[in-house]
Amino acid sequence: MFVALALGGFAAGIENANEMSYRQRAVADELLGRVNATGRSVNRSAGALGAVLGGVLAAALGETFALWVVAAIFGVAALIAVFSPLRSARA
Repeated sequence: MFVALALGGFAAGIENANEMSYRQRAVADELLGRVNATGRSVNRSAGALGAVLGGVLAAALGETFALWVVAAIFGVAALIAVFSPLRSARA
């Protein structure tokens, strides 16, 4: 778990810099604050909802199964990122 969390934190640091740089180039200056606020609100809400659902899943079906479900979700998210057209987008 420590290695997974360390790698996740490292990846988040890289992702955040790329995401913010792209957003600043792609969004008009007068809308940037709204876009950033909306993105952060959705991100934080999804994180909180995921924590609650993960706890419910772990309580109902067991921790091991819940961890496998989370691993599968993150695997799908990684595949979406790898095959996303945003990887080659230029503003």
